[in-house]
Amino acid sequence: MTVPGRGLKDRFDPERFFRPESIAVSGDTVLGRTVLKNLADAGFTGRIGTDDAPVQNADLAIIADDGPKMPAALAAHAARGVRGAIVVSSVPELGAMAAAAGIRVLGPHSFGMVLPGLALNASTLPLMPPTGKVALVGQSASLARTVIDWAVPNSVGFSHIISIGGNTDIGFGLVLDHIARDPGTNAIMIEIDRLRDPRLFHSAARAAARLRPVVALAPGIRMRDRDGTSRAAVEAAFSRAGILLTDSITEFLAAAETLTRVRPARGETLAIVANSVSAGRLAADYALGAGISLSRLGAETTQILGLTLGSPPPRGPIFAGTVATRLADVAALLSSAPEVGGILVVHAPSGGDDGTAIEALIACAKTVKIPLLIAAMGETSGLPHRHRLAHAGLACFDSPEAAIAGFKHLIRNRRNRAAARELPPSKVLQVAPDVAGVAAIIAKARETGEKFLAQEQALAVIAGYNIPVLAARPAKTPEEAAMVASGLGFPVVVKILYPGMPVDRLPGSIALDLPDGKAVRAAARAIKTRLASRGEELSGAYFLVQHQAARGTQLRVRVADHRVLGPVIGFGAGGGDPDSYAGMAFDLPPLNLTLAHSLIERADVAPQLAAHRGAPAADKDAIAGALVRISQMVVDTPGISGIVLDPLFANETGVMAASARITLRAAGQARLPLVISPYPAELTTEYAAKGQTFLLRPIRPEDADAHGAMFSRLTPEDVRYRFFSAMRSLGAEQVMRMTDIDYGREMAIIAVDEAGKTVGVARLVRNDSDGNTAEFAVVVEPAVKGLGLASALMRAIIAWGKQQEVQEINGQILADNAPMLAFIKRLGFVINRIPGESDILEARLTTSGG
Repeated sequence: MTVPGRGLKDRFDPERFFRPESIAVSGDTVLGRTVLKNLADAGFTGRIGTDDAPVQNADLAIIADDGPKMPAALAAHAARGVRGAIVVSSVPELGAMAAAAGIRVLGPHSFGMVLPGLALNASTLPLMPPTGKVALVGQSASLARTVIDWAVPNSVGFSHIISIGGNTDIGFGLVLDHIARDPGTNAIMIEIDRLRDPRLFHSAARAAARLRPVVALAPGIRMRDRDGTSRAAVEAAFSRAGILLTDSITEFLAAAETLTRVRPARGETLAIVANSVSAGRLAADYALGAGISLSRLGAETTQILGLTLGSPPPRGPIFAGTVATRLADVAALLSSAPEVGGILVVHAPSGGDDGTAIEALIACAKTVKIPLLIAAMGETSGLPHRHRLAHAGLACFDSPEAAIAGFKHLIRNRRNRAAARELPPSKVLQVAPDVAGVAAIIAKARETGEKFLAQEQALAVIAGYNIPVLAARPAKTPEEAAMVASGLGFPVVVKILYPGMPVDRLPGSIALDLPDGKAVRAAARAIKTRLASRGEELSGAYFLVQHQAARGTQLRVRVADHRVLGPVIGFGAGGGDPDSYAGMAFDLPPLNLTLAHSLIERADVAPQLAAHRGAPAADKDAIAGALVRISQMVVDTPGISGIVLDPLFANETGVMAASARITLRAAGQARLPLVISPYPAELTTEYAAKGQTFLLRPIRPEDADAHGAMFSRLTPEDVRYRFFSAMRSLGAEQVMRMTDIDYGREMAIIAVDEAGKTVGVARLVRNDSDGNTAEFAVVVEPAVKGLGLASALMRAIIAWGKQQEVQEINGQILADNAPMLAFIKRLGFVINRIPGESDILEARLTTSGG
């Protein structure tokens, strides 16, 4: 295989940048001299150029020039053929300077890049860690040094250490794209101070996390939290990408220790075995407090352990006794018990046989196929034991608490992986909103300069997205309120409303359970008198008369802008303090039914929605449907900046919105881009041939079952041509990856016949988040060949590629696949041989994009 772009000097090539064979260093500064010394000390064998002895066409430049000299330095490197540079000095306006010079930059104030496998330390860091399978991507040099300082004595090695710096140009997206393709990386650690483009970051992080664990640390996330929701919003975004967000440097390192050295969890229960009764009990207490269930051993496991220990073990932690090798013996027995998800061995210093116990655990670990975490306690003797365990590649901790935190990370990762393998139901909620009606309501409010929609207008918008709302009518006087109530039917609720009303309603401004017109009149007068007595004469105030809601659980749906992530959807209990978000769960739009159900289950109010105390369970499908509809409203209507739906009543018959508040953006104010690309319904078209009509549309997660069924109808030859190997079926996770795609990074257009079956697909995958090349694939099932369907699908994805400014589309084709070669030539592709490959050809199409 050829390396894409290697040898092309006229454009930036990530492969050359991140695996350089030649480096140019400029800047006679302390930073510049430090980088040169570190390069020499590390033993890099490639060419190294300096200001005094420059090299042409270097793969990478390290620029340490002071600010005033930066434009000239960038121009000089560009003139010598450099297309990518790391800027280690602090320079304002670096992005504009780099664009003017025609060079891509990582920085400013980057600490550089360390690639132990290439003996490359092109950084300001004095330590050169060993080669390993962990990649560290961050912005803080001090935190990077801390991680390296932890890693060296713990025998953790690195494939990459890369500093994003000020994140001006080359950012997390492009770096993660490169690391995701690196076979020598098993886990990724990310330290994030600031995201320049959350959408690109999420796209690249999601692609990386599907292949390997990704752990993140975001210093200052709570310090910058204005309303108490920022941490939850960021965690929701990271969770959608498959990233584990940690809260502290200790947890960050513990997660890396666990995910890089421990097998995936078989289940979510933990068996604890200790050489100290007290230490084992403390570990069990902490695990239970952390929400981890202890393994309940089956009869067979209990009997076998009883033979080893001399008596059956009690429930809870297992005391292994004082025999040095007994910890390892018990761990080995537990590893074969299906009821055990992971094993925690707690070793407290006991005397002269401790070394024997540690060596026995090292030997035992070679046969254990489930997570084995070891807490080697103490410092005088415990520290050398941990070093020995780490050197042997085992996950070891200084306390049971740290080990249990590591097991929690395994559980979170297991849940993420399970979610990736879980195929969503084929049902797609058809929202079918009244887009024109909603737009008219918002336009009318804008004409009068309103920042908030009046409650009846807000409820009308909610109803426009087919969320049931309680019938309501405005009234100017108590007498008119009584007349309106008679038309609505009793019982009713009377509220007083006024322009600019805050979310937290004034005390005494609502009356409930009014059974007749007389009660309505009296309640409306009482509300007016009560507010007037407090001096609260409200300009423009009026009454809203509304049906009394049926019994149900009060819920709240809240949409607000995060300063970086854009719109965030919150869900939780309603009717409480409107300024409190405790117990709420958060996610990002767009939502589908599967994601909406997950959001419901994460909220503290979830248990109240189950059947309890004789009351039937609430209709969670209806709640999930309301969340999906709100999500679609956010996607469709960028002019809306905030939504509060509280209360939303839920019971066994469905949901009913009783109160809503919608905030509008100022005229001309743009919404932040959605972090997750919504479903591109605008790409849907129809194709007709020989009396048959097919719907061509972008794929979606709910197509998983249909996609797997289409694969089963392909011939063995079709499968070999498409996948270059014989495959009998697609695994669930593979189907998920093909159907749950990132629409900003790739596109798959499927053909659906009149019976609703998927009968063909064409796919275009961009090479990275901001790249300009993409790879295609296409297949149609035998029954629809000869109808021109493959051509229609290919034209659709080529058009999408041009919209995305893809400049070159390529794909690999088996040399004996004559039908595909002929077909692809008719579409304008050029066929080339790949050096060193006799059975594979490459097809390339240069588009007009870019």
